Amino acid sequence: MISITAYGGVDHIGGNKILLEDGDSRIFLDFGEPFNMKDEYFVDWLLPRESRTGLKDYFFFDLMPQIKGVYGEKWLEDTDLKYSKPEFDAIFISHMHFDHAMHLRFVDDKIPVYLGAAADAIRRSWQETSGAFVNFGKHEFKTFRTGSKIKVGSLEVEPIHVDHSVPGAYGFLVHTSAGCVVYTGDLRLHGPRSDMTREFVKRAAEEKPIALICEGTRVSPEDPREDLSEKQVEDRARKLVAGSKKLAIVSFYPKDVDRMRTYRDVAEATGRKFVVSTKVAHLLESLKDDSRISVPDPMTDPNMLVYVRQGMSRPLPFDNRYQEMLGSKNSHVVCCDDIAKHQEQFIFQTDIMQLTELIDILPSPGSLFIRSKSEPFEEDDVQEEILQNWIKRFNLDFHQAHASGHANKEEIFDIIRRIDPKVVVPVHTEHADLFKKCGRAVKRPVARESISLSK
Repeated sequence: MISITAYGGVDHIGGNKILLEDGDSRIFLDFGEPFNMKDEYFVDWLLPRESRTGLKDYFFFDLMPQIKGVYGEKWLEDTDLKYSKPEFDAIFISHMHFDHAMHLRFVDDKIPVYLGAAADAIRRSWQETSGAFVNFGKHEFKTFRTGSKIKVGSLEVEPIHVDHSVPGAYGFLVHTSAGCVVYTGDLRLHGPRSDMTREFVKRAAEEKPIALICEGTRVSPEDPREDLSEKQVEDRARKLVAGSKKLAIVSFYPKDVDRMRTYRDVAEATGRKFVVSTKVAHLLESLKDDSRISVPDPMTDPNMLVYVRQGMSRPLPFDNRYQEMLGSKNSHVVCCDDIAKHQEQFIFQTDIMQLTELIDILPSPGSLFIRSKSEPFEEDDVQEEILQNWIKRFNLDFHQAHASGHANKEEIFDIIRRIDPKVVVPVHTEHADLFKKCGRAVKRPVARESISLSK
């Protein structure tokens, strides 16, 4: 008999913390933070007092599960949960997204963390370029690739790459004493590497699994998002940029390497330069030696440039490097003055944290703004309201062009039918009830309650 307990990822998108137990062997699949975790009690400057009281505020509002033997001692000092030595063997991270990895900082450093080689490169770059704002703890980080088989107690974990909106994304085949349990992580079939997802589905089906723990981000009664492929995003963006004689601004998730390649290609096709932030440049440099990932190098690619923010009183060490290059007139490094003077020559990449750079660049009225990431989940999304205020203030021409990182409902149900598990456990979804229509038996998880499985 084995069991699955979802401590996160139940009835909401993100925050997966899936405990799999087989006798004395206990592993977590992901350890992330839900997108809306703090929305009910915290906002902006009103945040949990982590640095002072550890997990006390989180436990008070029941925002984190009180699990014996998982958290580090310093995080429990002001709480009622007493510290005990680790009672878990490992944590397996499917990919390096906020909602799957961000709570690793709370986990006891003695618990090892397994993740893909590219995901680990992203982790290191993320920490280095974010200062004290990002912390994944001081665990022993062990890397794997497709083909690895990791023995943890009585369990054997087989990671297999999948296509998602970040490199180094994996699903897992977990071989237990009762049979194979499959975990999808986050995946899609419409991306540029759909072959990887299909390989994962094929291998999972071969194991005739007793359970499939399946994401369902886009499993909903009505999904208003467009079903675009990355090629369709490129075609739309190329048409928009080619039709504009002003600055083109594009906003997308800064770890989406597929999207970076897309806009590099759009820049080449339209005779412009694609300008990325120093954080993006650092990430691409961290990944460029991985032979399994094709990443552009903005310091050598003739169609790319790196944007350096000026007037930073306390730049991080990685930013200092690019600022020094700007001073030496490196031809691949530019600042706001360069963009402002020749706006029609550039595609400028930004995110909401860098919108203030527009004040220095002063894009001409009618300049193009392409949001190349998902629309907000909620109609009253605060960031969306702020973004649209900036759009109006600068009189920008707003457009949407995005290929989702997640399979739609039909793709998810097709994946389930192909894998043909004995039972489906839906997670990472707001509509677990819709999985009843997938054509297979479903066990809907209840947060923090165990589901028992047998052969």
